[in-house]
Amino acid sequence: MACRPLMLLAAAFLAACAGPAAVAPVPRPPLAYRTPTPPTAEYLVGDTAQVDLQAAGQKFPLKLAASSHWRMEFRDTADDRLTVTASLLDLAARVSNPMTADQTADESSVSGAVVFTLDARGNSTIVSLPTSSAPAAAQFVSGAAIAYAVFPALPDRTVAPGDSWSDTLSFNEGTGAGTNVRSVMTYTVVGDTLLGGASYLLVRTTGTSEQATSGEVSGTDFSQTVSGTTQGRFLWDTRLDMLHSLENQSDLSGTMMLSIVPVPMDVHVRGLLRVTRAGSP
Repeated sequence: MACRPLMLLAAAFLAACAGPAAVAPVPRPPLAYRTPTPPTAEYLVGDTAQVDLQAAGQKFPLKLAASSHWRMEFRDTADDRLTVTASLLDLAARVSNPMTADQTADESSVSGAVVFTLDARGNSTIVSLPTSSAPAAAQFVSGAAIAYAVFPALPDRTVAPGDSWSDTLSFNEGTGAGTNVRSVMTYTVVGDTLLGGASYLLVRTTGTSEQATSGEVSGTDFSQTVSGTTQGRFLWDTRLDMLHSLENQSDLSGTMMLSIVPVPMDVHVRGLLRVTRAGSP
């Protein structure tokens, strides 16, 4: 038994050399929608589209631009979904057409809030939509775009750099001109990035989009079908569990039919959507 103290001393020496026990890193929570803290946020939305029409060797450029300010309120519902109430605080919208005078609209042209629900993956269900009294406002504040395009699809699982997921989005904008949209998107996690001294999760997006629109503008019936590619990125605030910013560019081509023009017109649409949480870096 004389060797027992030496064995105890050796064990103590080895334990001291090993240092403190390793602490396992705290795992990230699943990347999913849940009630943020605080449960309110304001977002600035910039939406522009450059439309080039061509028929019989002539080109007709059309530009649509809108900047809007929204207040979002989030609350839990009994079916594990979030109810989002988006109230328009400010709007400056303009449709520029070289053939006619510009059409403009502000927040006074829009009545009511956009109310919709989100599940953990970002699947939206419309509850109610605002109404618009000006054509320029209806182009940008249909409400469906706020519910479906502003909040990207999430995987509802823990992610690491290099992880990816796909999502197919289909929706109809029933106000103003009727528009059917179908997009197939792939999301890829880049990793954490610093912006203004704060850390956000950067996710890049690529995909395709198909859009079919029909309606009436200034007494003229029209229909338009376009398709093409989209790409962008978004930053997710993992500390507050909410979207920090988003950018999406689209490049779509197709045809347009006007009741006053006997032949189809080639159309090329380049769009840019930017969303930023107000008051953040």
